[in-house]
Amino acid sequence: MIKILKYRYLVKFTLSVIVLNICISSLYSQSTVLYKKIAFKTKNKPLYTVLNEISSQIGYDFSYNADLISSNQNIKIDTDSTELFHVLDLILNDTSLTYNIIEKQIVIHKKNSLRKISSISQNINNQSTIHVHGKIIDKESYEPLPFANISLFGKSIGTISNEQGEFSLKIPINLIDENIVFAYIGYKNSLFPLKDLDLSNNIIYLEKASIPIKEVIIRSNDPEILIKGAMERVEENYFTQPYIMTTFYREFVIKNKQYMSIMESLLTIYKSPYEGLYSDQIKMIKSRKNLNYSDSDTFLLKLKGGLYASLYLDIIKNPTNFLIEENFNSYTYTLVDIVNYDNSSSYVIHFKPKYYLEDKSFCGNIYIDTENLTIKYVDFYIEPEAIEQLAHELVVKKSMKTRVKPVSVHYWVSFRQINGVHFLNLVRGELDFKVKKHRQLFSSDFKTTFEFAVNDVDTLNIDRFKRNETIETNSIFIDKNFEYDYSFWGDYNYISPDETLEEALVRISKKLQELEVE
Repeated sequence: MIKILKYRYLVKFTLSVIVLNICISSLYSQSTVLYKKIAFKTKNKPLYTVLNEISSQIGYDFSYNADLISSNQNIKIDTDSTELFHVLDLILNDTSLTYNIIEKQIVIHKKNSLRKISSISQNINNQSTIHVHGKIIDKESYEPLPFANISLFGKSIGTISNEQGEFSLKIPINLIDENIVFAYIGYKNSLFPLKDLDLSNNIIYLEKASIPIKEVIIRSNDPEILIKGAMERVEENYFTQPYIMTTFYREFVIKNKQYMSIMESLLTIYKSPYEGLYSDQIKMIKSRKNLNYSDSDTFLLKLKGGLYASLYLDIIKNPTNFLIEENFNSYTYTLVDIVNYDNSSSYVIHFKPKYYLEDKSFCGNIYIDTENLTIKYVDFYIEPEAIEQLAHELVVKKSMKTRVKPVSVHYWVSFRQINGVHFLNLVRGELDFKVKKHRQLFSSDFKTTFEFAVNDVDTLNIDRFKRNETIETNSIFIDKNFEYDYSFWGDYNYISPDETLEEALVRISKKLQELEVE
């Protein structure tokens, strides 16, 4: 009964309104031109002419050493909606070259010869952090890899790439000699000395990993036995004692593909022991929001969610139904694959309910380490048939004159290894629904998304927060008064905004400035 009640609170609290505002540094804004998609076609034109034509299209000039590039070579290319850096890769056909943005110029140069961290480290003694930007892409397809892990090897500092594979990581200056690791499900890890990277425009290519079956420990062909074994080894594989984590939290609402509200927060969280009566605590470091809707819309969006769901979705501390042995007979489990994840192999177990009940309706995939049975990643969702039955659970607050119909509910949860044990790393939720007002002919499409990324953990000298320092996990953030702060981030890490979110932030920020002037 307790598990059922917890689930009901989870699905209620996850549909929340929220609002955030991201501070966009000019350096990062400039670097995004390399990820801008362009259409370009030419046949047998000199490279010099081709670069000039691209320059006219994007509004940036090209600068390069003539000794590096043969400007007279003829170019043939035909691309449609392709990112600029990939177009340049095709044109130049030289993997030793890379690109940096300086003011309104795109500088073509040998990799690591310009703004390399090692070459400027002697000049940054007055800084407390190094800020590294880049993008993670598939080596063969050039497709971005969303929500990849980026971290310092063996350290607790890390972040996540955004939906377009872009990342931004701030690293304390005293760790400049460390190595940085890039990891993604199904791919080989890439590790670089931090000093070998540039400050911006790093393009990280990850290669898909094939795993010879003979190298994998096949513990059992029965997926239920694997899940049961994983849950029995929680104390061995996870840090189950209290610790403090610094997290980035973002939540936004989109109506008909238009951003309505955006919110972001920096939080310190006391993670309570896995066994015991104490609950997790949240202390807000700072938070802010941007709004872009009329008063008539507000009642549609006041749905609780975010922070409670982010903490409750630590599915190892709070096992969800599909991980509990007594519920196995309600699901069908299938071992569907073995993939590489974080430099080790993982079983991929697909699960789905045998029938739809209020509290047992998730489908998805569980990734379990083949060697130590750590559950490292879970991707799960509610199927459309079940959402219809769960509508009264998912919608918490609405006007009597408004009909709200959930369309999809999807969650992602990952864990990261630090010094041999695993910690919560990422929780992400996406909820789609249709809203129709009374006497309105057509319904509106709404999407609310929350992202909860752990950037640092501390396991020493851990104390619970004082009551007056904490915030309620089930609060509606949109109703709180947060000040807008243009220098918001400081030395903290965050998930970089994707292209459309960045545009929305700029647009809404300009509107706020105009209102301030008025």
